[in-house]
Amino acid sequence: MDTLRLRFPNRERADLVLSRGVHAVGHDADGEPCLVDRADNARIQFCVDRRGAWLQLREGTRGLHVNGRPVRRMAMLRAGDTVHMDGVELVLLGPSPRALPDVPTVVPDVLRHVVLRGVGGIHHGRCFNLDRSCVVGRLAESDVCIAEPGFADRHARLEPHPEGIVLRDLGSPAGSVVNGYQVREGLLLPGDQIVFGANQRFLLEAPYVSPVFAAAAPTAVGMADAPSSAEPTRSPVASSMRRMPWLLLAAVLLAGALALLLLYGAR
Repeated sequence: MDTLRLRFPNRERADLVLSRGVHAVGHDADGEPCLVDRADNARIQFCVDRRGAWLQLREGTRGLHVNGRPVRRMAMLRAGDTVHMDGVELVLLGPSPRALPDVPTVVPDVLRHVVLRGVGGIHHGRCFNLDRSCVVGRLAESDVCIAEPGFADRHARLEPHPEGIVLRDLGSPAGSVVNGYQVREGLLLPGDQIVFGANQRFLLEAPYVSPVFAAAAPTAVGMADAPSSAEPTRSPVASSMRRMPWLLLAAVLLAGALALLLLYGAR
């Protein structure tokens, strides 16, 4: 995972940089959150590696929330999450949204499986397919309807693109928040977190296609033209025939057992 940052409200203090590794967070002389060198002085710690980011509380720590929900011991974090610690709300910043790409002509089928999954708010747990243009707004006919006060009738549009999902603002008061950044447009990728309105959180998700399998696919198709010296593919019928003697032996043994049972059981 790339370097993450914890940002203070209104950028009143310098961001806390969380590169790969373990980072302990405590308090400075003013009582504000800061990075500390000694674990004894920490209240929480962040672990960042290629798999993601985790938050762990020191034993006895209370009053810490992630996205408004209390954390008792440990929580997995995503870029765009808010961490509320001792009256200070820190935003976990991830990669900033990419610039809008050119208008596509064809969208690959692999990107037609991208979904928008609710992870907080009224649509928590629901999934919305993004195989076509999707409008987020307060109107009942919106593809993703968010009927909360002050939400725009037509807030934003999500459009499939060969490079990801394009976010376009449709006239909302403050735009949307992507990975902790306030934006009105940009190119989104699977794994990005989007916040609409006050706290309507969504995650872009898509099935993972291994680059190894993707690169091997053309080779697999060309195997039909391989030279005859290559090892032939075993026929399923031939494999079944090789298993037949064992099936016959089992049937004979079972028949013999039944015959003995009938013979001696009748006496």
